[in-house]
Amino acid sequence: GLGLFVRAKVSSGVPNGVQLFFETINRLMRDQIENAIGVKVAPFLVPLSITLFILILACNWLSVLPMNFGENGSDVLPPPTADVNLVYALALLLFVWRYVVGARRHHGLGKHLIHVAKGHYKYLAPLWILEEFTNLLSLPLRLFGNIFAGGIMIAVLGLLPAYLLWLPNAAWKLFDLGIGLIQAFIFVLLTIVYFSDAMEIREDEH
Repeated sequence: GLGLFVRAKVSSGVPNGVQLFFETINRLMRDQIENAIGVKVAPFLVPLSITLFILILACNWLSVLPMNFGENGSDVLPPPTADVNLVYALALLLFVWRYVVGARRHHGLGKHLIHVAKGHYKYLAPLWILEEFTNLLSLPLRLFGNIFAGGIMIAVLGLLPAYLLWLPNAAWKLFDLGIGLIQAFIFVLLTIVYFSDAMEIREDEH
């Protein structure tokens, strides 16, 4: 639905706001990927990054919808990224995808693991394994923690009397927009970094 909406707004003349928004995101993601590994090396990262950014941003920005004042100021439609089921499923998908593209880049999973291990001293192998799992845990936790904390803050503000609630609630929801934007960008940026590490070709491998 979103794709059809954007396609309907795209024109060959003067670009409108929607087109400028998506062109800005496209340019931003391309620049990040080019600096990390190169668009030609990982062309799939461009649509992946844009899709991730739009998905996470839309989920995060659901927090600005009106609250249900009858239930202590909780959100009528809580942000999906405030649920660990979504963020961990997303991180697990990216974790597996990262190893798949790494294995294709180095012509086999075994060669990919050797490639990764060469970047570490042998006696640090346990720490490397631990790092792989901490990356899997920290990437979604960072997103979940920030968005979930925003929901808790909304619930706390909901305890205020109705005649006082509107001002801090409006201010916090505006703040939530900025937090949601930053967290979506950080998630995508770290995803690009993780994929670039997996697909890097070192000089000693030529």
